[in-house]
Amino acid sequence: MPTAGRLAGAVFFALYGWYVAGISVPYFPESNAPGYLIPVCAGLGLFFGWTICGTHAGKGYNAATGQGLTMAFLFSFCILYIMGFFQMMAQAMRMVYDGPMEAIMASFLETFEFALYFVDVKMIATVLIGGVLCAWATEYVAKRFP
Repeated sequence: MPTAGRLAGAVFFALYGWYVAGISVPYFPESNAPGYLIPVCAGLGLFFGWTICGTHAGKGYNAATGQGLTMAFLFSFCILYIMGFFQMMAQAMRMVYDGPMEAIMASFLETFEFALYFVDVKMIATVLIGGVLCAWATEYVAKRFP
């Protein structure tokens, strides 16, 4: 059922995904981010904002803080895994792996390698604080327009 909280969560977290993708470009080697990064981040933010944060909006700001941190971790892991999976698929097309199990295990290794690019206090703080602020904004809209 569409509610103002769900719509607000979708919009705020889509903007959050777009912003995070934009500021993450300098962290890639040679500042060469994948072309799919901004649309995937915005789409994933839209999806998670609607389905997860929007459905739990209206339970108070303490719950929204936890929800924002959860969304930040979930968003970060999913984006990193998508990038690792795409990298694994590119290598699999070059016949680098001996079998499908090795390729699946390599996707997690690629995810970890991508995660090492973003180990920076500014990036981590931006992701966590942005998730909490978006959840608070979603909570505000859900309380104001039930």
